[in-house]
Amino acid sequence: MNDQIIKDILEVHARLFDHRPILQGHLKAFIKKFEEKRGNHETECLKKIQSCVADVKDKYLVETATALDTFLANIQAKISVATEVCKKIEEKENNVDVGVLELERGRRREAWDTFMQQQFEKSALVDKEMDEGMKKLTDKYAELEKKLELEYLLS
Repeated sequence: MNDQIIKDILEVHARLFDHRPILQGHLKAFIKKFEEKRGNHETECLKKIQSCVADVKDKYLVETATALDTFLANIQAKISVATEVCKKIEEKENNVDVGVLELERGRRREAWDTFMQQQFEKSALVDKEMDEGMKKLTDKYAELEKKLELEYLLS
């Protein structure tokens, strides 16, 4: 009888305080509902992706590979030509005498200085002619004003 009482107490205790079977039942139900809801959706998405991949593979893969072969060969040839041109430019640049460059630079600087000096001289000449013209006009209008005053006084 004691054994039966202990067994009953343990069973009551397990039902009151051991929630693992209940939690497991709820978790299994949740997982089942989740799989039911998402399962079809995921399957449909995977089928769509599979059909897209098949279309790309069938339609575009061969065309793209052919185009890449053609264009990459052209690009590689153009890069080779450009590399050769760059090498020739580099060789010419390395062969140029620095003294010649400095001499030419000095010659251009002297020519520029001469040109600027001529421009300053022309500017000064134009300013001088302008001043003389302004003086003549001022004198002429002053003389005309005097004549007008004389005529006004005489009349």
